[in-house]
Amino acid sequence: MEEIDRVAQAVFGFDLRPGQRAAAESAAAGRDTLAVLPTGSGKSAIYQVCGLVLGGLTVVVSPLIALQRDQLAGLSRKSKPSGEPVRVVMLNSSQHVGERRAALEGLRAGQVDFVMLGPEQLANEESIAAISGVTLFTVDEAHLVSQWGRDFRPEYLRLPSIVESLGGPPMLALTATAAPPVQADIARELKMRTPKIVVTDFDRPNIHLAVRRTRHGLPEDQAIDDRTVEVVLANDAPALVYALTHARCEALADRLGLDAYQAAPYHAGLPAARRAQVQDDFLAGRIDVVVATSAFGMGIDKPDVRTVVHAGVPGSLDEYYQEIGRAGRDGQPARAVVVYDQRTIRIPRLLAARSRMSPATLHKIIDAIEAAPGRVGVASVVESSGVSRQQVLRVVEELEELGFLEPDGSDGMVKPDRLPPDTFALVTKEGGRQQSILQSRIEAAREYAETVRCRRADLLGYFGEHYEPPCGSCDNDEAAAAVKAQPSKANVGRRHEPDHDAVRVRHKLWGEGTLLSRDDHELTVAFDTLGYRHLTPAVLENGILTIE
Repeated sequence: MEEIDRVAQAVFGFDLRPGQRAAAESAAAGRDTLAVLPTGSGKSAIYQVCGLVLGGLTVVVSPLIALQRDQLAGLSRKSKPSGEPVRVVMLNSSQHVGERRAALEGLRAGQVDFVMLGPEQLANEESIAAISGVTLFTVDEAHLVSQWGRDFRPEYLRLPSIVESLGGPPMLALTATAAPPVQADIARELKMRTPKIVVTDFDRPNIHLAVRRTRHGLPEDQAIDDRTVEVVLANDAPALVYALTHARCEALADRLGLDAYQAAPYHAGLPAARRAQVQDDFLAGRIDVVVATSAFGMGIDKPDVRTVVHAGVPGSLDEYYQEIGRAGRDGQPARAVVVYDQRTIRIPRLLAARSRMSPATLHKIIDAIEAAPGRVGVASVVESSGVSRQQVLRVVEELEELGFLEPDGSDGMVKPDRLPPDTFALVTKEGGRQQSILQSRIEAAREYAETVRCRRADLLGYFGEHYEPPCGSCDNDEAAAAVKAQPSKANVGRRHEPDHDAVRVRHKLWGEGTLLSRDDHELTVAFDTLGYRHLTPAVLENGILTIE
């Protein structure tokens, strides 16, 4: 504890907050740790302080190259308490040959304190061979490993076997978005050993929550664009606008650019150099509004974003919570507005349906694994099946969970002479479960947009945190207060006690789940097989739902 405080002060010039300190203490003591802290609460400081306390090499798995660069730039300017510079390198696909060679040489010589890399680099034999002396293995944006999370990344599923091949150092997983089912899934997928889970308060009371519906009678795109522009103009900049498609990003940026704003689109269809320029200009204040898909914002440290607008309901409340968390990080008032048109809900539904693997694709992967001798390499399965690496990794993970394959600590796995005859049926069943979860997350986001209850209570309830309404700082509470002629300010800042102890329940038809929130009118339960469901309290009275 004293060493953690000493390093935090000497190197970074600040004291860790309670959640940061609890997570750093746990990881420094050698325990696997999952830290769930809101966006802007300093998750990176946990591994930075802990890594310097432990010494040796800290591996940081980070999903975005821009995020790796930001972390490298910040750490490289620091010095250890001894006066030596903190030594940081990156390994990613954007590097020139000379940069990569220098980074690998530094790693092989044991001259590096932190290495920032994407999960795909850990499938590279040259990268793995250079990494040794690891004292802390950090997984940033850890919700990406979860089937319940907002943007599942199969590459993360290889991390547990990589950790074992590196000697089994303590694992530190960090995320801003993890409802109780996601927390459990992260720990399971990463094979964390009796992890300590540190969860801090999800509430961001300085962010006002609201939904604005579109006008009737207009074509969908026009209705969304008109209302979104109206909302942006009515609120303060800097602003982030999240749209569901590339085309909407472009159209909205053009519209806003005509209204005395400096606005720019940001999406995966733009060249990498253009995306980097937009990000730099926004951080520097040269752009007032960025209109983006969910690709923008991860790791963005701009404290004065005043407004976040969603032009259409996002694919999940996990996604929504993380994106609105980019507003008001300076603690000053900010606003989060969803522009809602029920027609746009088809877009996340369509994207979820596209993630379903066809029977033909599944057969190709299983046949390629079956045909391979003894040790099976993921790369060889991709080549022989003609299927994407992402899809191959999904199937491989399921087969490992079923005990049919055993990872070998690199990019391969060991299999028996023959896979069981019901392999296809078992993997198909699991795929159906995942589709149910995806669809339930979309419906939970829709219900948030349509609710007439306190939005803050609804949003925090999704994350398993009880909040006693009204908050007085959402559109529904303000509307109710106006009807009752009671000033809403009386309720602003009402304290609540976060309750992160998951309550397990069992439904007679749907099986086990986690009770996330409960009041006199509604229960929210995340079922293991179906995802999120809203129920009436009567299910407890008639015995359909029981608390375990």
